[in-house]
Amino acid sequence: MKLVIGLGNIGKEYENTRHNVGFMCLDRFAEKHGLKEESSRKYSFYRFRDCLLIKPKTFMNLSGEAYLSAQSKYCEFEQILVVMDDIELPLGQIRIRTTGGDGGHNGLKSILSKIPSGDVPRIRIGIGRSLEKTARDHVLENFDSDELKIIEPTLELTAKWLDLYIRFDLSNLLDEYSKFMKKPIPPAEGGIKSPKEENDD
Repeated sequence: MKLVIGLGNIGKEYENTRHNVGFMCLDRFAEKHGLKEESSRKYSFYRFRDCLLIKPKTFMNLSGEAYLSAQSKYCEFEQILVVMDDIELPLGQIRIRTTGGDGGHNGLKSILSKIPSGDVPRIRIGIGRSLEKTARDHVLENFDSDELKIIEPTLELTAKWLDLYIRFDLSNLLDEYSKFMKKPIPPAEGGIKSPKEENDD
């Protein structure tokens, strides 16, 4: 069985904040596949094929507790993938890493504390950084309407990649990501760009 953990904070007040883009990606995937959200004590979740997609109810800095709760019920997961925001990436940009540290992200830090090897693949979604606000204030603010236009194609692409990961495996996702990194994609409104397009600007 595979596991996808979308990171965010539970509660209406956090629903459209930048820190909740991991939740938003899972919800977009569920919407596209007509999935019903279910609930457990420490996480809400969707089921699709042989995959469990969870949204921790523990708040960001205790996301690892939700992981442990899911693991205790379903035993060992064959593959784990985290979907998370990244303040160091420009808004709407996507990067995938297969291992590494937490990069200052408290949700990932909590998960890695339960998986000491650090070998947790993650999809990182850029939310940008504010020069006027603290990092904490920035991540907990709602996306504004212009930002939502930019993040929209990112949600669509992430949903597509999650589908690939679930139907096949991580290696198929990484192959698709490698193609994305090597060639331009058709520009969307506000559009995400592959690295090649960025260098051509």
